[in-house]
Amino acid sequence: MRKVILIMVAGILMVSGRAEAVPSWAVPAALRFISNPDDFFFNLHLDNVDYSPSAAETKGGIRMNLLLTTLPLTWANLNVKAQVLNESSIRPWTPQVDIVGSYGRIAALDILPAVMDDDDDDDFETPTMSDYSIGLTLTKAVSPETRLFAGYHHSVFALDIEFDEVDIAGEETIDSLNISRRDNILVTGISNRFGERSSMTAYLGYGFNYNKIFSRVVWHRRRFELGFNIYPEGLLVIHPFIGMHWGL
Repeated sequence: MRKVILIMVAGILMVSGRAEAVPSWAVPAALRFISNPDDFFFNLHLDNVDYSPSAAETKGGIRMNLLLTTLPLTWANLNVKAQVLNESSIRPWTPQVDIVGSYGRIAALDILPAVMDDDDDDDFETPTMSDYSIGLTLTKAVSPETRLFAGYHHSVFALDIEFDEVDIAGEETIDSLNISRRDNILVTGISNRFGERSSMTAYLGYGFNYNKIFSRVVWHRRRFELGFNIYPEGLLVIHPFIGMHWGL
């Protein structure tokens, strides 16, 4: 179990570090993570959530975040959105309505019981994890290329791991990760299409439970998307990502 936690910490540092040398800020960042892992993991959870509306000509969409959660942290995730009401289908002012849901699992934790040594099984407690979000998105076009949208989402991330004590740089020790965070999030943004298969989305989010502010800018191209999330008070302020999406 000690090796698993060290690998996870190393993966966290690799998100914005360099492989050839440990930067000077690495140890302070690790200590800061230990003092408040809740916000860092919740930010990674938000990285995985898709807040953008489905394309007007589709019935919904599927999206998954590849970097930097699926790799290197083995954090598999899936977002599904279904368009339940077309824009202007009832009245000219009627918005498009999407129901959105996401779910994630850290694969390394799921396979951990299978790879534990028999001698460790007696003292080993199976990790527990919850990672999901549900919400509603309203979208209205202001021009043939540009749409405004707003959504309300309930996000949950919880993680409970017990393990042997690990020493970090001889200054702090860690023997568990007990995280429980849920937030009600309001998101508002704009989406602009540049061509049949190219668009850009930008939005601002606010979490009411923790007064949390974050934003995202993402470029969509065919099946791939590239962008970054900004968490002004996060351990890592900028979270770049690569994802994939499919229209339904």
